[in-house]
Amino acid sequence: MIKKKIIFQYLFLLVLIFILSIEKIKLSWEISTLYNNSENIKVELEKLKDLNLKLTTQYHLENSPAIIEKIAKEDLGMTKKRPKKINYE
Repeated sequence: MIKKKIIFQYLFLLVLIFILSIEKIKLSWEISTLYNNSENIKVELEKLKDLNLKLTTQYHLENSPAIIEKIAKEDLGMTKKRPKKINYE
């Protein structure tokens, strides 16, 4: 009777260790996946920051008063014409 009880306890402990090992493996895999996702997100964030800087710069360049005035003058035909050079021979 005592041997059966000891065998049952060992078997129970073995099963428990097996289940805990599986949980540990699963948690390790999830941590690895989350770490990789974090790295990917950091890379995407840097790309988005760079793109945001480029778009902000382009926005300010295209909406500067000088560019707007130049486009308006071209559309209305108000560009200065260069004088023609007349050659006297």
